[in-house]
Amino acid sequence: MNNITTILRTLSFRVCRGILFSLLLPVSLSCEKYVDFPADEDGRIHISAMLGTGEQDKIDVTVSQPAMGNETVTADAVRLYLEADGTPVALTKGEQQPDGTVSYDLEGTFAPGQKIVLRAEAEGLPSVKAVTTVPRSLPQVRIEPRVVESYRDRDDAQNMEDLYPVRNFHIVLDEKPQDNSYFAVQILRKTVYDIIGTPSDYMLEQYLSKSGIVKYDDLYSNTSLTEGGAISSMEKELLLDYSGGEMLVAPAEDEDGKSVLDLYVAVTERRLVSASYTNTGGEQLINYEIYEDFEYDLKVYRLSPELYHCMRARYIVEESDAPIHLGFTPVTYTYTNVVGGLGMFGAVSMYETDWFRIN
Repeated sequence: MNNITTILRTLSFRVCRGILFSLLLPVSLSCEKYVDFPADEDGRIHISAMLGTGEQDKIDVTVSQPAMGNETVTADAVRLYLEADGTPVALTKGEQQPDGTVSYDLEGTFAPGQKIVLRAEAEGLPSVKAVTTVPRSLPQVRIEPRVVESYRDRDDAQNMEDLYPVRNFHIVLDEKPQDNSYFAVQILRKTVYDIIGTPSDYMLEQYLSKSGIVKYDDLYSNTSLTEGGAISSMEKELLLDYSGGEMLVAPAEDEDGKSVLDLYVAVTERRLVSASYTNTGGEQLINYEIYEDFEYDLKVYRLSPELYHCMRARYIVEESDAPIHLGFTPVTYTYTNVVGGLGMFGAVSMYETDWFRIN
């Protein structure tokens, strides 16, 4: 998966110039801590990192500018230090980007259970520290695709005629649900073409050029299952943008002692998209047939608690009807585990399926 940096800016706190407002929403967030950001003359170091993806991990550093006073310190002046279980981790610093971000590439990978400590400092700014632990590995994962019927909306007046099919990926993890164990799921869809016979080179090129195109599948939200349970709700499940696609974030449900998650997307079916036949002596012969089909790739993440809380805080603020944009500055989310600074420093463990089709 690419563009890990994209999600980090999306999920972490937004940094902006101008006055910072702290907005406490009338919702219950027992696990989160609220932070009032003072409108003083000091900037803050802002950290964005999600480690343990199995790909090239990055840490993004920016500097929030003071509400009053001059912009005197940039992210390029920040010194960053990282340790895993007390051992220094090598960092490669990139160039400062036009938006003020400096990214650090990490050498090597992290193992489940490792304690990762980050420290950052810059002259004229408060020093920061953040700690996370890479979650334990995911157990055996079983995917059970099925089609269920869903209402189109949550209107209490809806009736059975409002039902329509959606595809449900029922994800079963071979472990009991536990407190403070949070998961996220994302699905990729790839278009493939099955060819029977011999189409012309032109026809073949037209479809092969579209074959293999991968995109994040759109997840369903704001609908209800016939059983009455919501596919997505602010209380239990979150739908967030992640690296260019939607991600479902939720604690697992208990099903016969197993942890289960449910993902919902539109139904896609194998279909004939082009064909040519020849009638010979009353018999129809196939010149060629081209069928469009789809393959899926699921990614299941176990989230560190601080990562989940940051995601949830962001979701509640953005989905709230509260007037979060006050005309001065974008909303600043109210959870951080970066002591002395802003942002989010978290980790995941990940399981990814091979590409598969649904028969």
